[in-house]
Amino acid sequence: MSDGRKRLSGAEYKKKAKIKKEEQEQIIRKTTKIDSFFKNENCIEKSGTSTMQSGKDETDFKSAAHLSSVELSTKEKVDDCVLDGECSKINDCVFDDECSKIEDASRTESLNDDRMQTTEDQNKDPALWEINDTLREIIARCGFDQNKCSDFSKSERVNADQRRFLPVSIFQRKMKNNEVKDRNWLVYSESKRSVYCGPCLAFGPLENKTQFENEGFNDWKNAELRVAQHENSARHKSSILSLKARSAIDSRIDNLLHLQIDEEITYWRNVLKRVVAVVKRLCSRGLAFRGKSEKFGDPHNGNYFMILELLAEFDPFLASHIERFGNQGSGSTSYLSKPVCDEFIILMGHKVLKQIGDEIRRAKYFSLIIDSTPDIAHVDQLTFVIRYVSETGEPCERFLKFLPLLSSVSDSSV
Repeated sequence: MSDGRKRLSGAEYKKKAKIKKEEQEQIIRKTTKIDSFFKNENCIEKSGTSTMQSGKDETDFKSAAHLSSVELSTKEKVDDCVLDGECSKINDCVFDDECSKIEDASRTESLNDDRMQTTEDQNKDPALWEINDTLREIIARCGFDQNKCSDFSKSERVNADQRRFLPVSIFQRKMKNNEVKDRNWLVYSESKRSVYCGPCLAFGPLENKTQFENEGFNDWKNAELRVAQHENSARHKSSILSLKARSAIDSRIDNLLHLQIDEEITYWRNVLKRVVAVVKRLCSRGLAFRGKSEKFGDPHNGNYFMILELLAEFDPFLASHIERFGNQGSGSTSYLSKPVCDEFIILMGHKVLKQIGDEIRRAKYFSLIIDSTPDIAHVDQLTFVIRYVSETGEPCERFLKFLPLLSSVSDSSV
């Protein structure tokens, strides 16, 4: 018995199903893939010099303290993530071991008109060094790169139909008591595919130059013997002594200036150590940093300033620093402001992600948990969680990040 409702024919049902499927495919095409979020952000950017700036109030550190600005290097690099539609490969998205560390900064510029080059500006290839007093000063202060990470396969030499390459072992010396010492004076030239003696090249006499300071040494068959002979030669020892004498601050005219600079560097490092400790503790507890005010002595200045004030009661150094720089406002260097906190939080977050990536790589087997959840403002965010078993046999579940959910397909339309 008919219920009086109008029924669609089979062809009309197929037509509606086809239109519904096309709409779903169009939505999926417009939806951004998960891997694009990782690639666009480069996960952890390879930053050469992430200078720590505290907004307008932290920009004059170089002129105020007569220092080069303290630099932070976050040289943490991420392999291209291969997260396809099925999220089948996450191993390529773990973080490499290249460095998320805070670099020790640095020396002042020269007082005379000739600006001193930095070690980065110095040509790393010893065959291209321009030997002059400026280069000697750079080497005496900062040393030189031995280029141990170069591709030694290009140093190939063929002797009597036998191929030989630069042996990495010559960069170390085995003492008679079996103690191993690094040969810090040896430097590899990629252009000449040879090794040079850095101190002899820069500080050696101009006459009677040896192969280690002229055209470069590349007799790999007799490498260990010839390097040991040069190392024990009087010419080499004289060059090493000249380098050490040039490096000794006590014998320099600007001795007091360098001592003052070193004191300034030590002072600001001690300030940053205390700031890092406070930021790390607050982040580990998930506590808020800021309050209604950002002034010392205000009862509404938030957890960050409260902990610094608490430490200052037992730390005379921090108490003196807060008294001098605490509430001076913009234009004064203190390294206690919110931009410094934000940068430390970012650096620590990168370090945590790198550690999780290392654990995933060692675990090899893992599972993904991807789901959307609304935040306090009722905005959907895609939660990216990974679960694996640690080396000790304990199950670990790590939250990686929130991804913005641009669009979603309702369950009824799937």
